[in-house]
Amino acid sequence: MRAGRVLRKIVMDRIIAQVPALDGRVYDKATEETASPYVTLGPSYWSDNSADCIKGRLQTLQIDVWADQSNKGRLEDVVDDIAAALDGWADTEALTMHTLSVSIARVMDDPSGAVHGVIQVEALLENGPTQPEN
Repeated sequence: MRAGRVLRKIVMDRIIAQVPALDGRVYDKATEETASPYVTLGPSYWSDNSADCIKGRLQTLQIDVWADQSNKGRLEDVVDDIAAALDGWADTEALTMHTLSVSIARVMDDPSGAVHGVIQVEALLENGPTQPEN
């Protein structure tokens, strides 16, 4: 599995383990029937951060948090809990990486009527050899 995909998986696992208010509702993509609050993984991108002897990347991942319109304060708490669980954390057994840094955390009204939280995290990752897909 490639570094970006591994990062998505370990971030999902970390949120599930550290944010009990979500009751495990952390998805790559949710359905319309998913109970709120819940998390989906949003866009990600990376830029080259290689040195002379190490191939690396600065990987950015967006985490989207969703709740119905009556729970803006509750969603702000969940966004804070996710940011606290990820900021300064790394799973160096799963991936050669520096600790995650939270660069954005915000809560806003969504045009759908839901409340939408966004957390953006960044990490320096080493591009090791590609492993077989799981």
